[in-house]
Amino acid sequence: MKNINKITVSIIALVIVVFSISSMAGTGHELTLNATKDHPAAKGTALINDNYVSIQARGLKSNSIYTVWFVNMKPKKHETGAGSAPYMFKTDANGFGQYSAPLSESPFGKWQMIMIVLHPNGDPADMKSMVGALKAKLA
Repeated sequence: MKNINKITVSIIALVIVVFSISSMAGTGHELTLNATKDHPAAKGTALINDNYVSIQARGLKSNSIYTVWFVNMKPKKHETGAGSAPYMFKTDANGFGQYSAPLSESPFGKWQMIMIVLHPNGDPADMKSMVGALKAKLA
């Protein structure tokens, strides 16, 4: 009888854990990242919730430095890095890259889009020579 009670408690605990994970995943927004004209083969997805961002991208320039930004284009263009400085990831030899970071606040309602940009000289602090790669509107 004790084994049946332990099994029942274990099953209930497992159901609670699965439900909690499903609930957390359901609060995120999965966005398709669209290629810019400078990176026509690029594709990616971003999963963003109120306090976390996770990005997977492919078709980028191999062994290169990219950064991730939240951007407003109107009424005046301005941006902030997504996560913690330097907001960067490096692609592998096949042009695959991933980035994840905690966010201090939700980007929804504050920012219009998320952008991934290439830094051709490898310096993520160089904002003058960066080239857009992927972008998506924030819902």
